[in-house]
This record gives sequence, structure tokens and C-alpha cells, in this order.
Amino acid sequence: MRSAIAISHCDQPLRSCHRDDTLQRLLPRRSLDVNSHRHRFIVHQLSPAIDQHSQSANGHRLRILVIEDDQDSLANLLDILEIDGHEVHGVDSLQKALAVPNPDGYAITLTDRKLPDGMVEDFLPQLTARMPQSEFVVFTGFGDVDSTIAAFRGGASDYVIKPIIPDDLRGTVRRIAERRQLQSAFDKEHAFAEMILNTAEAIVLVLDPEGTILQFNPYLTQTTGWSAEELKGTNWFQQCIPPAQQDVARSIFAPTTRPANGPETVTEVACKNGEHIHVRWSNTAILDAGSKTQSILAVGVDISDLIDAQQQALQAQRLAAIGQTMTGLAHESRNALQRIMAATDMLELEIEKDSHAMQDLDAIRRAGNDLTCLLDEVRSFAAPIHLQRHDESLPSVWQRVWTDLKLQRNNRDATLREPADCDQCPKVHIDVFRMEQVIRNLIENALAACPDPFELQIQWQVEDEFVVLTLRDNGPGIGLDHQHKIFEPFYTTKSTGTGLGLAICQRIIEAHGGTIRQNSPAADQPASGACFEIRLPVKANPRALSESSAS
Repeated sequence: MRSAIAISHCDQPLRSCHRDDTLQRLLPRRSLDVNSHRHRFIVHQLSPAIDQHSQSANGHRLRILVIEDDQDSLANLLDILEIDGHEVHGVDSLQKALAVPNPDGYAITLTDRKLPDGMVEDFLPQLTARMPQSEFVVFTGFGDVDSTIAAFRGGASDYVIKPIIPDDLRGTVRRIAERRQLQSAFDKEHAFAEMILNTAEAIVLVLDPEGTILQFNPYLTQTTGWSAEELKGTNWFQQCIPPAQQDVARSIFAPTTRPANGPETVTEVACKNGEHIHVRWSNTAILDAGSKTQSILAVGVDISDLIDAQQQALQAQRLAAIGQTMTGLAHESRNALQRIMAATDMLELEIEKDSHAMQDLDAIRRAGNDLTCLLDEVRSFAAPIHLQRHDESLPSVWQRVWTDLKLQRNNRDATLREPADCDQCPKVHIDVFRMEQVIRNLIENALAACPDPFELQIQWQVEDEFVVLTLRDNGPGIGLDHQHKIFEPFYTTKSTGTGLGLAICQRIIEAHGGTIRQNSPAADQPASGACFEIRLPVKANPRALSESSAS
């Protein structure tokens, strides 16, 4: 903000033209004709009350520029302003004012309106551009309305007419200093609040009582992917709350439409990419002057990681109990199956000429083999993973698996598409048998899910010392309802099987120090088959080695 005071020499008492309220007259009124050569203002002639008021102004020390062509008047003004401890500089022309060093440092510029090199209103645009932090105080002996309007248009905000009363001039400066101090404090508080909003790892959301989004901080965009342009003015519940939870979310936010704080609650929030996060909310009603709810301030913390950790802990406890039970059950069941298989071998010798009985016996044997495979899978999941590593090329792994599955691909229109630069793929330190187990499981799942013509595309690339392997089929893909569950043990959409295949794959990859995930297509793209991404370190991870040995 800029202020300016214009002062005019006339026979009438002092008159001030201000946009703001009239300044309080705290000191005895004494006029000073700054254009007079007949006397010089003497500081000690002022009322003793000046010393008292100067002490109150010393806390707001300002850098002030005075533009006055009359040397006696300039000296008088410098004396007046230095009483309050301000740093005051004087020049005698507008051109010299435009050339002062460090112009941004001036808080106030006091200038006569009529100067030898022109009228100040003609130079005010240049002065304000040169000293953007300065507030302008213009004084003149020409108190006409036109000059006042011209000064205001040029950047002046106050217009005071001569003769100058020192107490009023000092009061004006004091008022500007106090206002600047308040503005500085406000700017600091505003900057601090903006810093908190922009850096806090919490969602700050403002809604109107109907749920329309009024404002939010960048963390909401960082967490959900929604931009300000996409969300502002939309309904929060319809845009960001899953349909199944909208009624619950409205009821949760409803108590905050009364002048009270709502309880902490948890809701799901839909991200732009289709994923959901869990947010714990603390809501407060913002009231207007009539104690009516004007808006709702909601502060949310993403607790998705906490909920996942809790679920994983419960899952680990459940799996530990299941593992112990299944280990014993598998051992005893294998003994029983061995007895069954031995009995079928003996029975085959007795009924080898009975073709119908042999068919039934073969069915019993196949059922026993299937049950043995299921028990082996369960035992494999419950057992620790011990890796036998050596350097191997991933293309050779998937090519061997594709060859081994020739019988399953028999009478199928199946094609493997792999990159032409397979020989350039760097070797990785892996357990080949375990890695073949992972690739075999993924390809078998793809063959079972895809109709003919079946196509499997495999790509590789190197990212940050990791080899990234991508397997994509041309089937129907994995539904959104199943994507976040496919790596859970015992979860399956098939009519047969244990649901441990992908869970075992995940354990094997993690034992290698890598990751496996299912890549979902973009929300605006149709499903393009199932896609799995495996990341394996080019060099063995010592931590993964120790963990795999200890598991």
C-alpha cells in the first residue's frame, strides 16, 4: 500500500485530505512554513511531549526519502523526522530521486508537488515503479482539486495542504509505520499458514454445508491425484466418496453442520486412478457472525498404510496358525495317500483283465495324484524359502518354461511374443528353479483365462539397477474387485485350486529382493488383458539374501 500527503501554503489553518480516518492530534499544533527562509525549525523548541511520543515511534524505524528543492525546508523536514529515530535522506529534484541507490529500501517518500524539473504527479508512475515498497506523502502550496485527483491517480493516497504542522507530519509517519508493522505481521502469519498448508502431510478440506468443495491444500492432490481444477465447485461426496459409502459419509459429516466439532471418523476416498485410500477425519464447523454454519473444515490423515499393516499382521497370525496346521495335515495326508497309491498298485495286478475296473482304478489314481499336488502346494507355501542362486538370463528362464508347457499348449492357438534383443538382457542372481516356478504359474493362469487365439507378450527393461519383466496376455483381464486380493493366500476365482499360486510367487520374488504387482489399465482405457510386472535387482541384495536364509 502507498500513502501520500500533499500540503499547500495558504492563509487558512491546516487542512488534511486523507483516504483513511483523520489522524489523532496528540501534540500541540504548531505550523511550519517549509518554504520560508526567515526561520529554521529548531528541534528543542517543540513541546516536551514530543520526546514522549518519539519514544513510542522508535520501535518503527523507517527509511525515508524527502524530495524538496528548498534547502532550508529540506533541512527542517529532516530535523522533524529524525526526532523519531528514522533514517532520513534528502534530494532536491525528481531526477535525483529516480537515481537514488537501493530504492526498494525506502518505506516512505515525502515530496513537494512542484519541483524545478516538473510536477510530482507527472513523475509518480516512475517513482512508484522505482520504489514499489514506498508509500508517498505529497505536500504542496497548490491545493486545487485537479492536482489532488492527479496525485491520487499517480499513486498518492493522501493529500495534505501546507503549512506543515510538525506533530501532524510525525503522526502521519507514525501511522504509516504502525500500519506497515501490522501488514508485516499479517504477511508473516499468512506465509506461515500457507507453509503449514502446503507442507503438512494431512488433507485440509473446506466444504459448504451441502458438500461443495470450496478449497483444499496440495496434499489432497498429492494423495488422490485430483487437481484443483477438477474438484473445486464439485460435490465432495459424489466426486470422491465411493458410491457404497456416500450415505455413511454424509451422515459422518452431518454433525459438523451444527456449531460443534464432529468426532474422528474413517471413510474411504476414491483416487483419480480408481484406487481407494482410508482417511481419518476430524471435522469442525466454521460459523458466521450469526452463529450459522458457513462452511466445514475437515482435516484428514491417510491411514491406508496403518490399516494395511494391521491387516497384514492379522493375516500373518492367521497364516502362521494355518501353516502349522497344514504342515502337520500335509504330512499325515501324504502318508495316507502313499498307502492309497500302494493299494491301487496291488489292486491293479488283480484286476488287470477287467477293463471297467481298470478305468475306475485309474480315476482313483488320478484323484490321488491331484490331492498330492494340492498338498505339495500347501506345504510349499508353509515351508521356508531357501534360495540356491546363480547368475542367469531371464529370457532363458521364460523360454524353458514355454517349452515345458508344450503339452498344455497342445491343440491351442498360442503365440509367445518376446523382444528381439533378448541376448542383451543383463543376467540376474536368482534361484532358477524358483523363478521358473513363478513364470510357469503366471503363464498357466494366462492359458486358463484366455480363449484362442492366445497371445503372451513379454518385455524387459532396466530401471535403476533393476530388471523389470512384464508379462501381458490378451484375455479379459482381472476385475477391479479382485485386483487387490489376488496375492492373498487362499484367494481364488477358480472352481479348483488352493488360491496359493500367486501368494507363493510373491514370496519367491520378495525373497529375491524384488517385487511383483499386477498393472491395471488406465481408468479411461478399456481392459487389455492381465499384466504382471516383476522387478528383480541386477545384483543380489545382501538384505534379501539374509532374509531368505532366515525365512
